[in-house]
Amino acid sequence: MPPREKPSIPIELRADATARAVIDMADGIDRIMGNRDLYARMLKRFRSDYAHGAVPIAEALGAGDTILAHRRAHTLKGAAGMIGAHRLHEHASSLELAIRTDPLAQQVALNALAGAFDKVLHLLDQVLAGSAPDGFVLDMPQRPLMQDPVLLARLVELLIDADGAAVDLLDESGASLRVILGEPRLARVTAAVNDFDFEGALRALRQSAL
Repeated sequence: MPPREKPSIPIELRADATARAVIDMADGIDRIMGNRDLYARMLKRFRSDYAHGAVPIAEALGAGDTILAHRRAHTLKGAAGMIGAHRLHEHASSLELAIRTDPLAQQVALNALAGAFDKVLHLLDQVLAGSAPDGFVLDMPQRPLMQDPVLLARLVELLIDADGAAVDLLDESGASLRVILGEPRLARVTAAVNDFDFEGALRALRQSAL
């Protein structure tokens, strides 16, 4: 039996110049082909996934685990780029490079990242609370489930296009994809997509046919 549809959740997105300097929401929406409902959900997911801001990267660096810190910075860079948080994306890229090549520059890069991160999270708190002025309201209805062949073809298409909508598709259709792919393979695909490693997700997906 298909799950009941979730009620629409209104979410307001700021469109003024101050907000665009922190998150260019128009660019973020363009990246997912104008799907405003999906973009709103992506903002909520980003706020949840990065609730602690730069702290996890700082903790990894403090523990001397540069591999983990580099991976976290790299993942953040992809996620920030997808929502249009360009400054945060740039700072994450700079920190990623510093971790890889210049230990002396790591703290400066981390401090800059933390400052940009705070601004992004503050804006998202306003947006998600519906308190940001000069915005517009989006409704986020749950889309109906697709048939298995169509669902799998859509996932492949999104991965080939490196489209962030794959994240949302996995969230919405996880139960169906678990039946199609099996739990272990779905877990590998999901892990790769959440790291914005679309090529890796495609490789994991193709393995499901072997």
